[in-house]
Amino acid sequence: ERNPKLVSIVKEEARIKGKLICEVCGFDFKQKYGDLGKGYIECHHKIPISTYNGAQRTRKEDLALVCSNCHRMLHKQCLSIEDLKKIVRENSNK
Repeated sequence: ERNPKLVSIVKEEARIKGKLICEVCGFDFKQKYGDLGKGYIECHHKIPISTYNGAQRTRKEDLALVCSNCHRMLHKQCLSIEDLKKIVRENSNK
């Protein structure tokens, strides 16, 4: 299920820790866009919602904070966070 309240909690916990950055590539909207980007980040379900059974609920650990580009790449080929991190690392050295 999509749970906006849970997403808000995950974002707020990350903000308190000072880590409102992409879990894949480290992008920080506030750093790049100043006040316009303050508090912005997207949230990705690590387990596709389409695979949930009727009783399954999203937990905080099922969500990842990611930038818009990484979010699109995760969905493009249904990659895991770790798989995309590996791709980003491998291509950062080129």
